[in-house]
Amino acid sequence: MTESNYIDTAGLRFHYLAAGDENAPPVVLLHGFPQTSHMWRRQIPVLAEHYRVYAPDTRGYGGTDKPRVRVTRDLLARDIVDFIDALGIGQCSLVGHDWGGIVAFKAALEYPDRFTRLGLVDTLCTVWIPWGIHGYWFKCEPEAEQFWERHAGEFINSIFGGIEGSYGPPPHSPWKAPPTDNEAQDPGGAMADWDPSKYWNADDVEHYRAAFDQPGSHFHAVSYYRDALPFHFPDDDGHLVYRTPAQVAEMWNHPGLLFSHPDFGVFPVYGPEDLGRTYPHPALYLYSAFLMPQAFEDGFPADDHIPHGNPYADSFVNHFPDYRARPAGCGHFIPEEAPERTNEVLLAFLASEI
Repeated sequence: MTESNYIDTAGLRFHYLAAGDENAPPVVLLHGFPQTSHMWRRQIPVLAEHYRVYAPDTRGYGGTDKPRVRVTRDLLARDIVDFIDALGIGQCSLVGHDWGGIVAFKAALEYPDRFTRLGLVDTLCTVWIPWGIHGYWFKCEPEAEQFWERHAGEFINSIFGGIEGSYGPPPHSPWKAPPTDNEAQDPGGAMADWDPSKYWNADDVEHYRAAFDQPGSHFHAVSYYRDALPFHFPDDDGHLVYRTPAQVAEMWNHPGLLFSHPDFGVFPVYGPEDLGRTYPHPALYLYSAFLMPQAFEDGFPADDHIPHGNPYADSFVNHFPDYRARPAGCGHFIPEEAPERTNEVLLAFLASEI
């Protein structure tokens, strides 16, 4: 039986889902954009057979508070520590998908004594991927704010319901493929035959729409990407140089679109302060062809394959001395698109079997 609860922390009132024996080892699951803890609905009952599972809505999403405070990765990481403090948890395993993985990585890096195992699902550590073009678009002010005000509900209905939105492709939005360069946003073809109706029913879509289509969530969606992911690009000498949101927005609005900008294809670094830092405990990466397209070039990769070959993929190897990776044959929303694979891999990892 999954419980829906609220708890007050040092800085927020969190909504969270929970299940499992309260005396069992704790596991915390962090959702991604533009979702809520609901995305873990197929993992919570399975993991709860062995663990006490907690899945909070992160700051600005779902039933958790939405203070209009500029977001940083440090702040989001501290939120999770405050959350487990309020629950009376000393140590736990931490798992995150998408933005939940960005937060989980930062929390584990800053507080390794609190998080004994780290599971990452189709996410990033310190390096952005160029084909994640929404990362550039979110820097555009006020275009991003205006888009969410007008199209937030349509966006959710499109992503999870398969109903085409009235908004356009770049430069209007990053949420439709440009007609002349479909591979620019999905070089691995992970979303080529994507059918949302296989993974989300009408109730799921309405849950995400109702949760996201509110001004407080729009503010946080923008701040997560604009403020908490400060893009740095190498100069001619290889030194990383910060580009302001306005400068990155100029890349997005480049004549001929972002794809023709001379720096498109460079992997922006958003966590330069963490380059060279390592997490000392076991780490797992469950990945799709969306973020690791090179791993699938010769077919479905073996379970013992460690993706590498670009700054993004190599960042995982650099940050995790005790690292294992597993592929998933689906699109980006792995826990919902491939729940059996997700459960299999997470159970094995949490039990120290891989």
